[in-house]
Amino acid sequence: MMINIPDNIKELKTYKVGKSNDELMAEFGLSKVLNLGSNENQLGASPKGLKSMSESFSGIEFYPDGSCIGVRQKIASKFGLGVENISVGNGSEGMINYIYKAFFRGDDEMLTFNGSFIGVYIAAKSADMNCRLLDLKADYSFDLDLLLEEINENTRAVYLANPNNPTGTIFSKEEFKSFMEKVPENIIVVLDEAYIEFALHLDDDFLVGHKEQYENLIILRSFSKAFGLAGIRIAYGIASKEITEALLKVKLTFEPSAVAQAAGYGAIDDDEFIEAVVRNNKIGLEYYYKELKKLNIKFTKSYGNFVMVEFETENEVNKINQFLLSKGVVVRPLKAFGLEKCIRISIGRPEQNEYVVKQLNKYFN
Repeated sequence: MMINIPDNIKELKTYKVGKSNDELMAEFGLSKVLNLGSNENQLGASPKGLKSMSESFSGIEFYPDGSCIGVRQKIASKFGLGVENISVGNGSEGMINYIYKAFFRGDDEMLTFNGSFIGVYIAAKSADMNCRLLDLKADYSFDLDLLLEEINENTRAVYLANPNNPTGTIFSKEEFKSFMEKVPENIIVVLDEAYIEFALHLDDDFLVGHKEQYENLIILRSFSKAFGLAGIRIAYGIASKEITEALLKVKLTFEPSAVAQAAGYGAIDDDEFIEAVVRNNKIGLEYYYKELKKLNIKFTKSYGNFVMVEFETENEVNKINQFLLSKGVVVRPLKAFGLEKCIRISIGRPEQNEYVVKQLNKYFN
């Protein structure tokens, strides 16, 4: 008997995480590897998150709270919202999957841009849903006017990331408000703010989604980046009561785990840690800008914890990437994002950033 695998699953490409540190060390004879390819927090994890997480171990033999009421109340209190406006999930990918499960059927489509968060495309393919991709502007920013023009009868939701990963670009409050005034009310607007903590430190007038009142808006935020909890997998959504109820209905009963819920509960109040993280990030970005200019390497101004650099050809990207790997530096070529001439470099600690620049100088000089 042959098992029938649906076409959307057959066509889905397995996510490539790259070679492990051990493999790279063995291949190139390295003693250590610096991984700056996944926008992870090189300063570590939120101490308050770690403390709360460790305290949860004493009850690990019991199932977690399926309603996630504790962490949802804590997040709601942090932002002056009601618990009925907060949902949680296993990372941003989990939240995006909930959106597809809760709201999409048949020929419904997600409308977004090529060169944005790859998890949106993968989730659509897994759910056998359409994800239509538009082109970014020449400066790698979202074209919100084009997005409005491309909405049709099948469009169920649009996805926006502010800042956008992997380009680091943002749109303004005024641009967003103008867009929301024109978008049909039956279209769900997904606003991914996974990097908001960094952006707030880099732009005094940055758009803060939860301060805007729209019934068709879903805001996504993550504990993986600024809070340093990528290995725990917890994110949250902010939306109307109706949307939140739908998202909570489709999540697996006992996700996120008790440990993840506890980590988020503690981390959300760790303002001191976040201040240190965003300060380090701002210094790192300014350092890269200065050094990349010296090397005549094109880059896009970033509002996240990474910088995207651009080269003349995909072949040059591959050569530079291979050279950096041989020196123990992992960065992210962006072909999978539709940006084959670009590389994303995550911001690290000062000495890590200096090491990357030292290797780039060796390559180009």
